[in-house]
Amino acid sequence: MRKILTFKALVVTMALTMPALIQAQNLLHAPQKIVIDAPRNRLLVSNDTITGDIVQIDSAGNQTYFMQGAGFIDGMEIVGDTVYGVCRNRKIKAYHLVTKQLVMDKTITGASAKYLSSITSDSAGHLFISCPKLNEIYKLRISDQSWWVFAKNGLNNPNGILLEKEQNRIVVIGDSPVPSSIYAISLADSIVLPLMSTSFNSPDGIVRDKFGYYYVGGYYLQAIFMIDPDFSQSPISFFPGNSMVYPTYDVRDHSLLVTHYNTNGWERIPLTTTGTSSLKQPREFIMYPVFPNPFQSSVTIKFELNSHLKTQMDVLDSSGKLFATLLNEEKEPGSYSISWDGKSSSGDTPADGLYYFRMTVGGVVQTQKALLISVCKKSSNFQ
Repeated sequence: MRKILTFKALVVTMALTMPALIQAQNLLHAPQKIVIDAPRNRLLVSNDTITGDIVQIDSAGNQTYFMQGAGFIDGMEIVGDTVYGVCRNRKIKAYHLVTKQLVMDKTITGASAKYLSSITSDSAGHLFISCPKLNEIYKLRISDQSWWVFAKNGLNNPNGILLEKEQNRIVVIGDSPVPSSIYAISLADSIVLPLMSTSFNSPDGIVRDKFGYYYVGGYYLQAIFMIDPDFSQSPISFFPGNSMVYPTYDVRDHSLLVTHYNTNGWERIPLTTTGTSSLKQPREFIMYPVFPNPFQSSVTIKFELNSHLKTQMDVLDSSGKLFATLLNEEKEPGSYSISWDGKSSSGDTPADGLYYFRMTVGGVVQTQKALLISVCKKSSNFQ
């Protein structure tokens, strides 16, 4: 077992006042990655054991075996009705989610000590698999199981991997001691570009939520860390805890799923709340619930600042796309309010629906949401 190294949190830690949803443990043993089988309303968890059992967890938190002896010890990915997983000896296996039939047993040739780690997929029927020890990313075509080295030059211990279709790229985090880098790999030409150099010590997994924020976990890390969509600010220590290897994003309720490798558990971390935030308010600012909610002609967001800080207030639509920026400037300590008339920064009038108000102060983020039920015509005003 590797030693966990301590390092100073980079920014203020955001902690939950209500307990996160920790489910009963019974079958998990050194759990690694969680994937979401939404059609069957269950989670599947890989376990770093000799047999690599896959444990399924239903909506009530009950655990049963999906497949004992599956060999899934690390990253997993669901494509259609099939779950793919990383196994020992550089194998990729796959099982049908309904019949449990073994549908793939492929070896990526190479020395077994040069293990495979994480896995993701594109919409064209390919898997992408990371190999930290060889600094390689492999591309495997599912239809005929042929594979090749997709990217290599410029990588350092690539581990956690996620595909961003809209940007035609893969984002990879390096499993290396300080400094650890985050890279973007172009799907068009495999060119590797650095996005950020961090003080993480050997992180493992990276995911992104619908608002574009990234979350990083790792065996060595003492928290789940959050990074802004542009990689322009220092990572934030978002949720404390040890040996949370791979975070998984659940878009259904805007939450993170994490495993606790050392204590054989798992946890759901809510990211967004309705009304009063369930997040402990950071000392630097307080964001109050937006009102009225639902709103027809305008909505008001009130907040307090306790320090002189860069303050940004964005509005995002129900898909997480930026719709308007209401504020982006340095502000003095004090009480403030912003009224929004529902129009975009370019003057476009939105459709009725749910909108998110994202406040970023000194690198700390809070989000409220409100429902627009009719188009309004007033102009924005800042006091």
